[in-house]
Amino acid sequence: MTGNREAAILAKTFRDRLTVYRKKRVKDPKTLQTLEKDAIVYEGIPCALSQGSNSKPDRQEFHSEKQFESVIFTMPGVEMRNNDRVEIATEAGQVFQGLTGRTFGYISHGETPFAMDGLA
Repeated sequence: MTGNREAAILAKTFRDRLTVYRKKRVKDPKTLQTLEKDAIVYEGIPCALSQGSNSKPDRQEFHSEKQFESVIFTMPGVEMRNNDRVEIATEAGQVFQGLTGRTFGYISHGETPFAMDGLA
């Protein structure tokens, strides 16, 4: 019962909105080729985006590396996978796009690492 109470309390802090896209294999009916296309897994669900404390870019890093410096908090049962593409619209009106790591689920919420596209 404690997890449900904690989930309800945490849900009140979820003021941002999350849309999650995942690659799906689809067969083109005309060419019969199998293609990968983005499919919506979740749309407009409540979440909270937490910015990491060390968000400045390090000039020594390789540009191809993704640094997961933010975390997306969601209700239990919302599960993202490595390399899901997401878009988060914050309560303040900002929009962030990027890739996720795998969600770690707790009884009261889920935490997903998030790497934003581009430099902050």
